[in-house]
Amino acid sequence: MRTTASLLFSLASMALPAAACSLHQQPLANSVTPAAEQRPASGDAPSSTAKVTVQPLGSVDLAQEFAGLEGRVLRTRRITIAPGGSVAWHEHQRRPGVAYILSGNLIEVRQDGTGQRRIQRQAGDAVFESSGVRHGWMNNSAQPATAVVIDLVPASQP
Repeated sequence: MRTTASLLFSLASMALPAAACSLHQQPLANSVTPAAEQRPASGDAPSSTAKVTVQPLGSVDLAQEFAGLEGRVLRTRRITIAPGGSVAWHEHQRRPGVAYILSGNLIEVRQDGTGQRRIQRQAGDAVFESSGVRHGWMNNSAQPATAVVIDLVPASQP
């Protein structure tokens, strides 16, 4: 799994210098999850997104890189969840990605075919998010938690 994370981070690091020159347009780039992916909270999953900061780091139009990936973008964001903050319960739909926790501690409430569970996440963890995964994030600690999130999204998606 760490190898896959390394590959995505390598791709992102190659992409970011080019992205600095021509950042792909991302309307509503500060949204955490698309409205179409949001779901009613289940169990003890967070029901709202609060105290979250999203910083777009760059993106690359993959049609320029690989045949057959027209309309897809490799997007990189830094997401910080303040103490007491959360990212609402949502389901990934054709938006695979990796969240690499840079600092802090988070609780991920996750349902991925094995039942709903709470997972403690900490700095250094790589969290893989594939289609069909339902999850949300909570920061119950006294310190902010920050992750770099790299995902493949439709070019029209923020």
